[in-house]
Amino acid sequence: MQQELTDIQAKIQSFWQWFVEMEEDIREYFSEEEVVDKAALIEAIDNKILDFGLFAWEIGPGVGRPFYLTISPNGNQERLKISRLIIEAAPSLSDWEFNYARPAKTGGLQFSLFDDFMVQREVDASPWRYALRKRTEGRLEVILEAKNASHLDSDTLLMAGERVVANLLGEELMINQVYRVEVVEELEPGQREKSAPIGTLGDLGFGQS
Repeated sequence: MQQELTDIQAKIQSFWQWFVEMEEDIREYFSEEEVVDKAALIEAIDNKILDFGLFAWEIGPGVGRPFYLTISPNGNQERLKISRLIIEAAPSLSDWEFNYARPAKTGGLQFSLFDDFMVQREVDASPWRYALRKRTEGRLEVILEAKNASHLDSDTLLMAGERVVANLLGEELMINQVYRVEVVEELEPGQREKSAPIGTLGDLGFGQS
């Protein structure tokens, strides 16, 4: 265990040294001019992040600073511990925000995704409702009622539901509090009595039965 931690810390130090060296190229990625090989840069970031395991990453315009970097544990609780360690070791860079999980998103109810046949599907979850069911260890099952999603196959519908919950709660809260997500066309009568509009999922009421 101690050796594993030492190896991870060495990788973290190496990653941030590389990031600081590459920061100018990463910033120029967002410029209108083709000043960097974007494909090569993305591949390089992929390789660095995947060296830690099955993590994902996002870079874009920040909320309070020009840029952000999110290293996502891809919904995994054990990887969340590692992504937190990575971000805790981040250098202080005035133009950057760093996240160890995907934060909650405003306007995260409307988006597009690709199904198994690589057909782009539009999702509008704004009219959806949700109900909660208690499961083990205090975690909750989120049951989503999606009456306007008949155009999605079952796998794509579940993917959409999980994205909606992650967008509203943020990835860390979803990992720690949500046992699983289920999407149905219509809630059962008992569930519907305790249901609420999907947009309220991120409110303080989350966690009550």
